[in-house]
Order: sequence, then C-alpha cells, then structure tokens
Amino acid sequence: MKIDCKNKCENKNCENKTNSSYIKRIIKLIGPVILGSKPSEIVNIPGCPEEKIIKLNEIEAFFGNCKKVKYKIINVHDGSKRVLFINEKSMNRRLLDKKCRNFLRFLGYPREYNFEAYMRELMLRLESEEFPHEIGIFLGYPLKDVLGFMGYGKQEFVEVCSWRIYGDKEVSYKIYNSFLRDKMKMHDLVEKMSISELKDVI
Repeated sequence: MKIDCKNKCENKNCENKTNSSYIKRIIKLIGPVILGSKPSEIVNIPGCPEEKIIKLNEIEAFFGNCKKVKYKIINVHDGSKRVLFINEKSMNRRLLDKKCRNFLRFLGYPREYNFEAYMRELMLRLESEEFPHEIGIFLGYPLKDVLGFMGYGKQEFVEVCSWRIYGDKEVSYKIYNSFLRDKMKMHDLVEKMSISELKDVI
C-alpha cells in the first residue's frame, strides 16, 4: 500500500517516520551511484552491534529489491561493518575499460573478466587486514590518480578534492563535478519525496 503522508501524520509507526531519516541520508550520500555517474560507494555502519543490525535491516528493507543499486555487506577484520553500494551497469562499464582491467590483473584479479568474480575478489580484499587501495578504480576515480596514489604513476601530486589528484587536474575535476552534480540532484529529490515514493523510483 502506498504511503503518501510525507511525514505529516501522527502515526508513530509510520514507515516514513521510523526509517526515512537514516535511509534518506544514505540515498543522499550514494546519489551518484543511483544515477550512474559513480560505480560504487562505501558507507560505514556506525553504532553498537544492535544499532548496526537495525541499520542493516533498514538498508535491506529499502535496497533489497532495488532496480538501480545492489549492495554487499563488508565484514571488516576489526569487527566493524561497511556496505558497498554498486551500480552494476556503471561498474561493468568501468571494469570493461582495458587500462583499468589490465592494472587490476597486474594486482592479481582474474585474467578473464567476469563481474561476479571481480566483485568476489574485491570483497575478499575489503575484508582482509590490508586495505585494497585499488578501490579507487571501483569508486570511479581516474586511473591516473589511483596509480599515483599507489606509487605506480609517473605524474606528480597536484592537490586534493575528494581524493588525491595526480597530473592533469581538469580530467579529475570533470569526474568529481559529475559526482557532485548527481549528489545534488538526488539531494533535491530526497527533500521532495517520501520514503515510499523514493522506493518507487530508485
């Protein structure tokens, strides 16, 4: 049943009151993933174990059957939890880039590209004690910046936006601005719609 009270009703059990605040924050954060400019985003799940369970249940309730975004729970070796939100279409496009794929193969990812195999390898690394700095590729950062950060690139460090930029900053800011644009678009959408309305369109 569609709920269209838009947080104005007095029902304390209303879906829009009980879970909209946290889920709406998530949606704003991963706007570029939802809209496709960014392949993925990692979100930390804060709180005590009980609070983490509640938050993960809310994520499952909203994103479990989501058409545009899938998610994977990262059980970090130190006991904390993160969630990797993925736009499969955008991620496939990113990983089919020959230069990105060749670098990932160099780092030990499967020789033959398969989406699920690459995601499994990434998850194994995200749950290990050594953080995989190649995550930048999966997050949609320019390859030149990922290479520079990992010490493989020949271009000099220039400055920091949301990540460390190496070499031509115009290339990096073009990508950064696309992320920012989609984040603002989703922010505006979230402010106008109820949680149920958002679930219908995401």
